[in-house]
Parts: sequence; C-alpha cells; structure tokens
Amino acid sequence: MSGLDQLIRLQRWTLDEKRRQASDLELLIERLVQDINKLDDQVEREIEASRANIELQRQLPGYRQMMKGRRERLDKSLHDLRGELEKLREQITEAFSELKKTEQTVKNREQRQRLAERRKEQAANDEVGLQLHRRKG
Repeated sequence: MSGLDQLIRLQRWTLDEKRRQASDLELLIERLVQDINKLDDQVEREIEASRANIELQRQLPGYRQMMKGRRERLDKSLHDLRGELEKLREQITEAFSELKKTEQTVKNREQRQRLAERRKEQAANDEVGLQLHRRKG
C-alpha cells in the first residue's frame, strides 16, 4: 500500500469520524429542543393550575423565575451546540475537499503511469517494426 493510499484511508476515516460527531451533535440539539418545549409546556400547565389555587398563585413567581433561569441555560447550551455543529460542518467540508484532492492526485498519477506504459509499448513496437523493415530491405 502506497503512502497516498494510506493517506486516503486516513482522510476517509477522519471524514467518517467527523460525520459521526456531527450526527451525535444533531441528536443532542434535537433533544435540547425537545427539553425546551417540555419546559415551556410544563410552565404553561403550572400557570393554568395556579389560576384555580391561591397557594399556587403565591408560589408562581418564584417558580417562573426558576424556570426562566433553566430555560436560559438550555438556550445557551443550544446556541453553543449549534455553533459547534457549524464549525464541525466546516471541518467536514474541508476534510471532504482534501480527500477529493488526494483521490484526484492518485487518479492523475495512475493515468500518467498508464500513458508512460503505453509509450514504452509503442516505442518497443516501433523498434520491432523498424527491425523488420530493415531485414526486408
């Protein structure tokens, strides 16, 4: 296995690994969005429940403040993860580009080798043809 073949294997592995990481981040982002939606629903249910109970109405401002802090932390985490995912996507694009460059280099090298072999064969055939022509003459 040549050095370029090993480089291609490494680049493919790196690309696959980055894609797996991106997939994991996307799942995590999806879970965070679901958690935010559940939190919002839970706050709405508590607001509705407090309308019928005076004791819950007294506790509602503290509860809402606590949930607001939790929501802000979830929003910050979501923002951070989306930024991380964007960076990872840029890395994936770059890794893919590098892989394609290396694959094209290998393809070009193989093409040059085939062309050089054809030239050698043609030169050998020409030499045989010249020798046959000389013998006839």
